[in-house]
Amino acid sequence: MPAMRHTTKFDENTHTYYIDGVAVPSVTQICGILTAGKYSGGRGVIDAARARGTAVHELCEAYDYGTLEEVPAELAGYVKAYSDFCRDYRPEWLYIEHQMYSRRLKYAGTCDRVGMIDGKWTVVDLKTTANMDRASKLSLLAQLAAYQELAYTIGEAPDMTNGLGVQLKRDGSYTVHTQYDIMRRYDVDGFTLFRHCQRIHYALEGMPKWNSSK
Repeated sequence: MPAMRHTTKFDENTHTYYIDGVAVPSVTQICGILTAGKYSGGRGVIDAARARGTAVHELCEAYDYGTLEEVPAELAGYVKAYSDFCRDYRPEWLYIEHQMYSRRLKYAGTCDRVGMIDGKWTVVDLKTTANMDRASKLSLLAQLAAYQELAYTIGEAPDMTNGLGVQLKRDGSYTVHTQYDIMRRYDVDGFTLFRHCQRIHYALEGMPKWNSSK
């Protein structure tokens, strides 16, 4: 009997991922538990930050594909920071803004970048937040581990042991936060942290309604 083929879908309007018609949480949603207390400026501040992040991601994607044209003045520094990162680290991207799903693990996400850096398969997450405090770094650590696990588990890329968070700044500079530096500083395993966040999310929101035996 042939193996069952699972259907996957991403609804851009609601930013919802579906596997076999069932909504599953995203990596960003799950890890957002760690930074929920950071944003106290209200919905307007959160929405503005999200819109800025989305716009910067789109511009950086255009840069990678060689289709970048006009850049809004208020976002030019972020794009310069990304171009400088690419110049300095010389990544060879395998995937750019790549959607990944796992029915077994019951989550999905769009990984910013997967590629080769310094001879190592690396997951890269782009950040536009101005302040990478403890909560932000722990959230980044969990995100990197979650994307690595997705890429490896579903065969999208070889085993990856390297993860970088690239903090793009308005002034045109950037800071690289490595997975291992965060792990050593806070003595936390990234994927264990992610799974704890996932369990909290499921407790609050409910789990995808699948028969786990299938």
